[in-house]
Amino acid sequence: MPGRIAFSGLIVLFLIGLTACRASSPVSPTPTLPDVQAEEEAVYAALFEQTYNEPRMYVIQAETETHAMPQDLNTLLAYVQEGMASLQETTIENFKARNDTTYPLRPDMQLGRPYVLLTREEINQIFGLNTSGWDVFYTRYPNSPGLTRVSRVGFNSDYTQALVYIGTQSHWLAGAGYYVLLEKVEGQWKIIQEVMVWIS
Repeated sequence: MPGRIAFSGLIVLFLIGLTACRASSPVSPTPTLPDVQAEEEAVYAALFEQTYNEPRMYVIQAETETHAMPQDLNTLLAYVQEGMASLQETTIENFKARNDTTYPLRPDMQLGRPYVLLTREEINQIFGLNTSGWDVFYTRYPNSPGLTRVSRVGFNSDYTQALVYIGTQSHWLAGAGYYVLLEKVEGQWKIIQEVMVWIS
């Protein structure tokens, strides 16, 4: 009987210790919406800076885009994943969740250079008139790299990896779109890999 009591006491002490360990385990705080927005803004700024050759301004579609219809996004992302060996599953799932529909880009982002956001209606007004749409565009927005479209950014669980779509059209038959993988290195977002998904 004394042996059983001692053994039972050991079990109780073990369970108390296990509970204490669980209670003291660090839990990553859930990022707030402003935190996520700030991180996304930092990704956009790094993406534009590392993609373009010193334009004076950016011209960006005001609504996000993935270059895929919602029903085709899984297929497109499977193709992208084949070309990105280090792309994490959590990053993909977060990208899907954050791009379930189109979203307006925030007009107060800090991207390192001046930029203008154009709605789809404004874009159609420029290019829907006649074949001189690009002349009109560059008259209004000289020294820009063209018209850029981006998705929302997908992150991994600890916000050290990011996936984003960027497509730029600079003339009728001059443009390309990429899915871009970035990693946070010493506090700075760096482009690690790109997968092209269209070219014209």
